[in-house]
Amino acid sequence: MPATIKLKLNLTKLANEMDKASKDKMKEAVNELRTTVLTTLSGNKTLRYDDEGKPIQYYVPGTKKLYTPSAPGESPAVVTRELRGSIKGSVEGSGMAVHGKVKASAKHALPLEFGTRNMAARPFMKPSFDKSLDAIKNILSRKWF
Repeated sequence: MPATIKLKLNLTKLANEMDKASKDKMKEAVNELRTTVLTTLSGNKTLRYDDEGKPIQYYVPGTKKLYTPSAPGESPAVVTRELRGSIKGSVEGSGMAVHGKVKASAKHALPLEFGTRNMAARPFMKPSFDKSLDAIKNILSRKWF
């Protein structure tokens, strides 16, 4: 009677493990970026002065609370927290096509990021991505399972 060795390759189990690992990695990367965006929006703003040497400050609409606006090129000043509250992360897809997204859904997010003809940009998404890129690469390149 010959000796027999059977080998079995369970690709379904491997595919399921890879799918879970890819989603977990992408969730971690999305969380890293979302946290960086929120941190960027929380940073201090440069105090600017008008022509008379007085600090430039404005009232929060509908209140008597003063805030310091951001300078062109700085991330936006937090005034109502609407922008910060609109920062959401999501992961979609499976297997070889997993996509992560961090989105700012506040109506003023796009004009702040890119500016308008009447206002210089106050970017916060791109600088946050640039700051977190090394951490994201590290997350996605670590051992998966």
